[in-house]
Amino acid sequence: MRKRPVVLPSLAHDFRHARIEAVAVGPRREVTLSVSPLVWDGGTGRYTDPVPVRFGGIENLSEVAAFFAGAPHERSELAWLRYADQPRSGPGSLFFELAFERTDAWIVVRCSSLSVGDPDPVR
Repeated sequence: MRKRPVVLPSLAHDFRHARIEAVAVGPRREVTLSVSPLVWDGGTGRYTDPVPVRFGGIENLSEVAAFFAGAPHERSELAWLRYADQPRSGPGSLFFELAFERTDAWIVVRCSSLSVGDPDPVR
């Protein structure tokens, strides 16, 4: 029997060069980022209204909380927020890589769900 390829939902926004306005940890094993994507109109870029990005069921919560306690988002914009290449994500086991521009700040968030801008989680 052939296995079907795992198709993960795409992220709703392009988070390259986005600015994280706020970080909230909890109340359970979750982190919610308030992210303002950068959009371009010709040669002029502007930040849009913040979009909530909620990581739920975080397996490495202490590492993620400590990372954001260091406030990398106050020193730089996101270089990217994307699915990590390794390990590979699957349903209920998601791996997201966040990296910041002009710094070495980088982390992989291991979680079971993600919701972007709405209450419907990506699993």
